[in-house]
Amino acid sequence: MQQGSKEALEAKLQEDELLKLFIDLIAFDTRADFTSQDKPSSIGQLRLGAYLLNRLADLKLKPVQTKEGVIITKIAASSGYENAEKLCLLAHLDTAPDASGADIKASLVTNYQGKGIELKNGAIIDHALSPELANHIGEDIVVTDGTTLLGGDDKAGIAVLMHLVQGLVDDSIVHGPVTIVFSVDEEIGRSTKYLDLEVLDSDFAVTIDGCERGELDVATFNAEGAKIIFKGKVVHTAIAYGKLKNALKMMADFIKLLPENEAPETTKDDQGFYHVHDAMGNVEHAELMMILRDFEQEGLAQRHHKVEDMVDAINLKYGANSCEAIFVKQYENMGLVLKERPTIVNYCRAAFARAGVALIEKKVRGGTDGSNLSCRGLPCPNIFAGPLNCHGIYECLPVPSLHASYQVTKALVELVALGPKVSTKNDD
Repeated sequence: MQQGSKEALEAKLQEDELLKLFIDLIAFDTRADFTSQDKPSSIGQLRLGAYLLNRLADLKLKPVQTKEGVIITKIAASSGYENAEKLCLLAHLDTAPDASGADIKASLVTNYQGKGIELKNGAIIDHALSPELANHIGEDIVVTDGTTLLGGDDKAGIAVLMHLVQGLVDDSIVHGPVTIVFSVDEEIGRSTKYLDLEVLDSDFAVTIDGCERGELDVATFNAEGAKIIFKGKVVHTAIAYGKLKNALKMMADFIKLLPENEAPETTKDDQGFYHVHDAMGNVEHAELMMILRDFEQEGLAQRHHKVEDMVDAINLKYGANSCEAIFVKQYENMGLVLKERPTIVNYCRAAFARAGVALIEKKVRGGTDGSNLSCRGLPCPNIFAGPLNCHGIYECLPVPSLHASYQVTKALVELVALGPKVSTKNDD
């Protein structure tokens, strides 16, 4: 069992500019907050945005920050490539609300030997928890101390794009018109609400927001969120018989009605699920937060109706208006759009080949900014940024994967600039 070393990380940073950029970014706590109605939901996203604005301005660019905190930078094409197709590249500023993103203490496991990694607090990342680790034997891997997430989702994507921008500005990378976007609140499903397609003014887009090296996501879940509200009645327990209604017991009964074999921990591949992720309340009032996921629109509709039926069952048992559900549409499966308009997917496939990175084309059991962007008319697949075990304390980042993400993204920009010289034989 290996452990990370802070000293090894500091030494590595002396020779690895891209990795140093990533480590600088994770110093910002940008944890999204689904309970907040602020735009963005956390102040840390604005702080990181200000940092990026300054770095971009130092490169003589003219980035803008929208009132919601989104950073948008347009980079003019290399001379002679002004008429190339217009490409938008995106990463998101926020990290997942599932674990703390404050005071991240990173270290480096050098030359991983394949026997698992012990974090400073005693937590273990082994191959049972993270089978993908077996693909990274012999590599250097960034880990946390086990008290926070790492932030590779999606600060690895931000690092890749910021590193790329330098090459675009000095024209060491041939490119057509490129728009760089750093979105906010992607982890809580709000990000694309703040993106104006007319402002982006692009033919297609790509998010740098995937995980394992080689990943190209061409389909995502359809997704809804649901808040279930339970309304009880408080009566002193001494005289409660036949009068008291306990909102917490309603919540427990509701959860029991969920299919046990249709949860994230009991499904895989193309299977959808129901997921209860937060609860709060007391006897008088309780709220349950959950998400519904399915690759098929019809399947998501069935899950929606199932929840409505469960609400009816609670009301039948406890009385009318004891329970209600509020649904929020989150994102759609981008797969249908990308099949109909495959140009950018074909460019991505060619970019993987150009960069020498083995391609793993897949449906992602989640969503990206590209989910809604595609369904709004801007085709947008997702390529890997490199982190593993995202959204928790076991998150880690194999350093070669970060560099491979950069090489694929660089190749993509070059191929889009070349345009007709690239084979897109599958395009209509």
